Amino acid sequence: MTLFDLPQRRKNSRCVLSLFFVNTLLAGGVGMALTPTVYAESISAETYSFNISAGPLAKAINDFAAISGVYLGGNGQLLQGKNTQGVEGNYSARQALDLLLAGTGLSYEIGEGRSIVLIDSNYISEGSDGITLAPLLVQGQQNRAEVGKQVINQNEIESMAGANENLTDLLKGNGSVRFSRSSSSSANSATMRPDEVSINGQSHYQNLFVIDGMSANNDLNPGNAEDSFTNPISPTNLSMLSGSSSQSFYVDPSALDSVEVYDSNVPVEFGGFMGGVVSSKLKRYDSDNYTSIKYAVSKDEWDEMHVDEDFEEDYEEGESYSGEYTPEYLKQRYTITGAQGLSEKLGLTYTASRATSNFAQVYDKRVKTKYSDVNYGHQGIEYDDTVDNIMLRFDYRANNNLNIGSSIMYANRHHDGLTSATFDSAFIKSHKAVGINTDIEYKATNGRLLTTLSYNEASDSIQSDDSTYSYHPVDRESGRWPYSGGYGNVNQQQNTTNLKFDWLQNAFQVGRFEHSLRTGLELGFIKQFYQVDGDIINEIFACRDANNGLCLDADNDGSLDRDDEYLRSRNIISDNKFQKTYHSIGIYFSDTVKYGDWSYYAGIRADYDSTLENLNFSPRLTAEWDVFSDQKTRIKAGANRYYGRSFFQYEVNNTLRSWRTATTFNEDGSVKTVKQREDTSFSDYDLKTPYSDEISIGVVQQIGFLDASLQFVNRESRDIVTRAETEDGLDYYSNEGRSSTDTVSLTLSARNPLELGSTKTYGSFSISYQESETNTLKSASYEDPISSKEIYYKGSVIYESQLPKSDFNIPYNVNFATRTEFLNWHVIWANTINVKSGGTIAQDTKENYAGSTRDYDIYDDLKFDKLITLDTSIEWKPELFESVEGYLKVSIDNVFDDYIDVSTNSNNYSYTLGRSTSIEVGMRF
Repeated sequence: MTLFDLPQRRKNSRCVLSLFFVNTLLAGGVGMALTPTVYAESISAETYSFNISAGPLAKAINDFAAISGVYLGGNGQLLQGKNTQGVEGNYSARQALDLLLAGTGLSYEIGEGRSIVLIDSNYISEGSDGITLAPLLVQGQQNRAEVGKQVINQNEIESMAGANENLTDLLKGNGSVRFSRSSSSSANSATMRPDEVSINGQSHYQNLFVIDGMSANNDLNPGNAEDSFTNPISPTNLSMLSGSSSQSFYVDPSALDSVEVYDSNVPVEFGGFMGGVVSSKLKRYDSDNYTSIKYAVSKDEWDEMHVDEDFEEDYEEGESYSGEYTPEYLKQRYTITGAQGLSEKLGLTYTASRATSNFAQVYDKRVKTKYSDVNYGHQGIEYDDTVDNIMLRFDYRANNNLNIGSSIMYANRHHDGLTSATFDSAFIKSHKAVGINTDIEYKATNGRLLTTLSYNEASDSIQSDDSTYSYHPVDRESGRWPYSGGYGNVNQQQNTTNLKFDWLQNAFQVGRFEHSLRTGLELGFIKQFYQVDGDIINEIFACRDANNGLCLDADNDGSLDRDDEYLRSRNIISDNKFQKTYHSIGIYFSDTVKYGDWSYYAGIRADYDSTLENLNFSPRLTAEWDVFSDQKTRIKAGANRYYGRSFFQYEVNNTLRSWRTATTFNEDGSVKTVKQREDTSFSDYDLKTPYSDEISIGVVQQIGFLDASLQFVNRESRDIVTRAETEDGLDYYSNEGRSSTDTVSLTLSARNPLELGSTKTYGSFSISYQESETNTLKSASYEDPISSKEIYYKGSVIYESQLPKSDFNIPYNVNFATRTEFLNWHVIWANTINVKSGGTIAQDTKENYAGSTRDYDIYDDLKFDKLITLDTSIEWKPELFESVEGYLKVSIDNVFDDYIDVSTNSNNYSYTLGRSTSIEVGMRF
């Protein structure tokens, strides 16, 4: 018997409140009140043609929703392990659902707006005041608009218009997020590196990335994020590798179930960031066994590239070997995803993908001196840039109170490189991460305990074909190439072990106050090292006898060969390893207090790590007022502090320079001089942990079928780490950096889709304005000293450090996204309009201002144009055979081929990417 057979009981207030509470709190559910009679009659009267096969109930329910247009809410775990006999023929939605649920033990209740909540009738009890649902059905958080938090679900990830090849691509609709002005450059569009992001004006390397509860940050040298297709190290001044990232894992979004982005009012369970938190979940098994295979392709012939006419010839020829110009390329992506039940209680989801880009480069191989010219002309080279992903997720439901999950993750971006235009040995640069995470959820009678144990390794490395590079002048005189070799093998790595306990107490009453307590403990152990694997040797030879700079036949054997030269100098970077180990402890506590129309959140987090040996306390406070007691108008204010991350680069500093020994020789082979490079690091200083203080206020207002949220966030960041130098010339790190950022954002999102015929349209709109000031000039502030240079700017003499922020400083962003589902055609059409203001930076005009005592460099504003782009995609999922679904997605980014000049100097013109097209095909069975 379904609950439709109990019309009188449905009127009981306790039943209404219970069902509403269950429905709105269920993960992924659609908020609704209980059913007016008109909706029940509508669902009962309309008939549809159903052809749903017998099999897993989860898949059948999704097919039912797609055909009938009914919105289903309920705990997804109710469907696990259950099968249905299917339904075929013309039925009303109510009749079809009764047939699908027959024998499953599940029932349902109709809600408002053609919505239905699934319930388990085994957990319904009847008392003197009506029907009550057992609380064990309630799981997850209430599905409502929140200021400071964005949730991107699986459907949005898969169908999003525009490039969504990387995790940060999914954040383009968030008003608090800013991308670098140099991202999406037209000239280097073939490279596979994900973009970095700044949240609320903070450094791009001060965000926290989490995957299934495991911290996924690379803390080696994330500020130096520029790609290195050439000159991967500087052997004469050895330092940490470039081309790193704050993201350990370059995650394929195909593996993700959801992404949560916290940009303000971040709860205490998160620490180690100044910007925001990006928390991702891998897909979970839901009783639907399937395999999906996809192939995507894009190529230069389908794209519009834009470069300055002065560099057009260089671009067309790929006149570069550092990935700057990539006129010819082929980008491909192979993806397999799936889910499989391994037993009644154990399920597996998996994703394996390879995204690769092959592009051509050209460079001049020529060495010209006063006395000779060795010209090999243009040299062509092919680069492969590849990102590999393997993501596995096991979920074991031991019983109703115990769930055990394990995530196994591997991601590796690796690309070719050329040592230099002279030393032309090849190398492979890799940014790799491997991790395993186990989470155990135990539901006790008075709360829930979540235990997470994780281990991951994150590394950046170069592997060269050669570890000796040399110069032979006699080869030059003989018309042969005089340079050879490469820069050896270098690896920097971070191994992290974390254990976390998180206890969430069931809500309880104290007088008229309802309290929800949360407390947790985090323990971390980190090992970081930089290693030169084998000696890196540089040998420079000189002529034994020369005339006007030309080598002569010194041994008079009739030929000019290497016997006519001698070893003049040898520089050795020794096989060595610099290693540090650290531990960290984090403790947090919070209480959410509800009293009438008010809700208060008070939390405190204490963190200690042995890197800087600081004990930091982070208070988190928010208050929310339900103005009219109907959840339709809510005002929320917060005051919070967030402490940032520390990096291995602080410890390394200039230590690596001391690994280099320079030896010079006389012509007879005897040693002339030996010089050991000095470590110019100054370590006797007290470095504080940088922090960001936040004040925020926001309002959420229901307007018809829309949720509107307006928010203001102020961030005042202090103790930002910068470079400094002692009077003796020793380098160290200081806390002289600061920044101030104000962000105002307005977001509109539809609670329910707009229905026209057999279509559903989902939509969202956001507009934001951001002002940011900082005294650091570069995006990697910890390698940037605070400039005390005086300059002339806008009629005044100021310090260079007072100039506008140089990057991630786009003032306003507008994003409007729609997703329309054509249910009868199995088609999804998605569109996104992006508007980015150009912003302003200051640059040296190369002119001087004559002051009373000295001349000053004149700086002036360089203003950029705004950019408006339209991205569109059409996704088709036809049924090819029984239980076999096809897949075709055509995406066109920047449909109208709009572009702007984002050059910051006259020596390197740069334009944004024009129109680009990609096609993806696949099959699910």
